Amino acid sequence: MISRQKLVVAVGMTFLVGCSATPYQPMGFTGGYKDAHIRDNLYFVEVSTNAYTSQSTAAQYMHRRAKEVCIENGYKDYKIQGERDTSTQFATGSYGSGSVTASSMNKPGFSGYVRCIK
Repeated sequence: MISRQKLVVAVGMTFLVGCSATPYQPMGFTGGYKDAHIRDNLYFVEVSTNAYTSQSTAAQYMHRRAKEVCIENGYKDYKIQGERDTSTQFATGSYGSGSVTASSMNKPGFSGYVRCIK
């Protein structure tokens, strides 16, 4: 049987994890990166993050994954072609005590083709 104290700690930790920036990771519940081999030395990389991640961090994730993909496949460098900002905006709102509170949040993201260079 789980004690009440352990349950409170577990719920609190879950809440804290839910309010943190997306770590650099393969695509998961809170975001991350994914990639696909298109042909020869061409790959497609996509990064999606949550609203607690900055735009510049998401861009760094994109370039980090591009470089990793190329190195993992025997190349020394990379060039991103057709990089797109795939960030999404969404609104949240709440009602309480006779007032409405609304805010807008941004979920940063980038995608593009990566050409690996020998």
